[in-house]
Amino acid sequence: MKQQQTITRESRILLVDDDPGTIRVLAEILKGTGKVHFTTRGADALPLAQSVAPDLILLDLEMPDRHGFIVCEEIKADSLLSDVPVLFVTAHTDVELEARALKVGALDFIHKPPHPQVVKARVSNYLALKHQTDLLRMLSLIDSLTGIANRRAFDEAIHNEWWRACRNEYPLSLLIFDIDYFKRYNDTHGHQAGDDCLCTVADCLAARPRRPGDVVARYGGEEFVMLLPGCPLEHAVTLGETVRAQVSELEIAHANSDIVGRVTVSVGAAASQTLCERAKVCWRNLGRHHGNVACGLAPANLIKLADKALYQAKEGGRNRVEVIDIETDSSMARHKS
Repeated sequence: MKQQQTITRESRILLVDDDPGTIRVLAEILKGTGKVHFTTRGADALPLAQSVAPDLILLDLEMPDRHGFIVCEEIKADSLLSDVPVLFVTAHTDVELEARALKVGALDFIHKPPHPQVVKARVSNYLALKHQTDLLRMLSLIDSLTGIANRRAFDEAIHNEWWRACRNEYPLSLLIFDIDYFKRYNDTHGHQAGDDCLCTVADCLAARPRRPGDVVARYGGEEFVMLLPGCPLEHAVTLGETVRAQVSELEIAHANSDIVGRVTVSVGAAASQTLCERAKVCWRNLGRHHGNVACGLAPANLIKLADKALYQAKEGGRNRVEVIDIETDSSMARHKS
């Protein structure tokens, strides 16, 4: 399915407060506003937020294990959470504290004891703003011609999924698809037919069942990509071969193709099966940005190798899948027809 231009899922709210009584009160006030997740430990706030991807966070200012300012800074430093509104829940009315809270990234305050009408109205307003922001951002990540994700969406996704794979130590696979002899197709049938061809191929790629986290995007021109977190190399190759065959079975006539007289795709596959040990160490010790520099590995490596595999697929006769594993940088043809 193509990207949908509406947001219909239930809002997710994260409550972080060391006082279980305050959590119970806030959860009762917010009943019907969204799905509430909570923790009584500041140290657990970031991993829980990374897990549930909240739309709004209500954060206690003072907690015994970790101060709210530190928790807020940790959340704002995560690229996947940086735009999530954070509202501090506090009994303090000190101007300097409020100024510092705003400086570390909080948007507003809910004062203790919480007033039900104020809490519900404030939370509803910020949730509405977050959903509008999400919708605008989602629209900016859609390819205007094909309706699937665009290059910008893919660039963000591979960056984030690379570091998730490092952190969680699971494989990450990438497929790049290139329509064979597409320039000839445009020259023969015209650009309108070329656009129709791109949309049909995009629909074919997007129609397959996808897991959460999988990304199908138009990479540029006549190239498309599939990013497959948690997918081992052999499964990615099987998927690439399935899609290659499905595109051929569309039987879009292509008289100027040197292959079979219809539109086909060449596929480059690359995967990091477990990610190199040095990438794991860099992630644990230095974090996302600095670990990238220190270990010499980056999402660009995966793209580069998938592109190399694609080049080999085209050099080897097109309408085939070629594979490279990032750990060994070795390649072999998996199929041609």
